[in-house]
Amino acid sequence: MKQSAVDKEKEFLAVTDKYKEVIAKVCYLYSSAWASFDDLYQEVLINLWQGLGSYRGEAKISTWIYRTAINTCITWHRRNARYGTRDTDRLDDMIFEPAETGDNASVMEDYRELYRLISMLGPVDKALITLWLDEKSYEDIQHITGLSQTNVAVRLHRAKEKLTKLAAVNR
Repeated sequence: MKQSAVDKEKEFLAVTDKYKEVIAKVCYLYSSAWASFDDLYQEVLINLWQGLGSYRGEAKISTWIYRTAINTCITWHRRNARYGTRDTDRLDDMIFEPAETGDNASVMEDYRELYRLISMLGPVDKALITLWLDEKSYEDIQHITGLSQTNVAVRLHRAKEKLTKLAAVNR
């Protein structure tokens, strides 16, 4: 039985509201001077809307959301790479607002630095680190990325090593 347009809209709004932080985090990590956060976020929402009817429930909805968001951002970059320079237009070139004053200013600056370093990684490494930071299991990461658990473990280990080296160089 086909879902009515009203029911689909209600389900879409409920899902996107519940997982808006996940969607935003992925879009933020893949945004750059030539790939705005808003453009990526809108693309993800469009793909979620279009795919919602075909979601079969075989994986957790959060897994499907992550996979859709990551694949959308990677595809957007591949499709639009000819319009920008991948090596120079990175998230760290963007101007950030100053950290908040008070106790959490240092924590906010640490987060900004972490995300700046993550933005220097390749698309798959960004996805792996983001999922790992969200405390996803290797099995969940496997389902989201389509990589084997062994490949997830190896690539995640290498991505962490890259981040450590980047952090040391950028001190």
